[in-house]
Amino acid sequence: MTVRRRGDSPALGILRLPEGSPWPGLLRRIGLAVGIIVLVAVFLWFGRGGLRDNAHPGRPMGFADVFYFTVVSLTTVGYGDIAPVTTGARLVNAIILTPIRVFLFALFLGTAYEIIFRRYQERVQMTQLRERLKHHVILCGFGVKGRAIVAELLAHGHRKEDVVVIEQDEAAAQEATAMGLVALCGNASSEAVLRAAAVEKAGHVLAAPDRDDVCVLICLTVRALCPSVRLVASAREEENVKLLYRAGADLVVSPSVSGGRLMAAAVRQQAVPEFLEDILTFGQGVDAAERAVRADEAGRHAAELPGLAGALILGVKRGEERCPFHKLAGYPLKGGDIVVYLVGSDCVEGGGEAG
Repeated sequence: MTVRRRGDSPALGILRLPEGSPWPGLLRRIGLAVGIIVLVAVFLWFGRGGLRDNAHPGRPMGFADVFYFTVVSLTTVGYGDIAPVTTGARLVNAIILTPIRVFLFALFLGTAYEIIFRRYQERVQMTQLRERLKHHVILCGFGVKGRAIVAELLAHGHRKEDVVVIEQDEAAAQEATAMGLVALCGNASSEAVLRAAAVEKAGHVLAAPDRDDVCVLICLTVRALCPSVRLVASAREEENVKLLYRAGADLVVSPSVSGGRLMAAAVRQQAVPEFLEDILTFGQGVDAAERAVRADEAGRHAAELPGLAGALILGVKRGEERCPFHKLAGYPLKGGDIVVYLVGSDCVEGGGEAG
């Protein structure tokens, strides 16, 4: 289901959580600036013969005077009480000190941008994102599986603005933003990152990292933050499927195992693997769809439901119980049952859901 919002969201670029405290970064930059000033003062101390103290003529120049000249010179204050008078001192001031002045100016400007403007901008973007998102899909991981997931979601009619990608690799996150998706650069098992993605308001969380242990951590964190969200996880190894279910996943898919079975089927069957691939790929001729049974339709059989006459019904799901197609003849429906059927892709609307 695609949820419409009021207005379209602007392209946000890669979003990151603001750092907890600006002081470590600020102190590093201050230390760098002070270190540069001290080094320049030491350098000028050995060439102090080219400087003249106009305020105290005749007095020997000490290190405090050189340090003072260095500070007022690099900060472009330049009172003129101490000035370079020899050709060498003036060349040093023009050739060496000028680039250092520019570097310090860029350092101070970058500090103001990082500490003030960027942090404020990130907080505003995060707030706007959380206010906008509702019933969205959170995709944890944007590798090969993640890109395939996004392609299927978009093919089923989901808006790009309703898909939030959480990816730790900046290049992959940049690729997601280039597709028009909302991308958070961070660890998907982090509570702070999941809260920033508004996990408590999400409709689905799809955990598709590259490692099963990371997937388990994501499932545990998601389930602790939001017990009601539908959580679908990906398992690389079949032995980890049960572990992911215990971690809180509602559904665990093992692409490598399923792909291996499909390849094995191709050894003994020629056409079956192709039809299965068509069913798994939306819009390729045959699509799987599902229909919820209403309370007033209880007691009927699947083939008697409106809109399903002549449809190829695969089975019915009732809670954790599944009834396959060959047992449907004596299986009266109940309200809330899910009927799964096959239909031509040109007949499916709204992402393969009917009813």
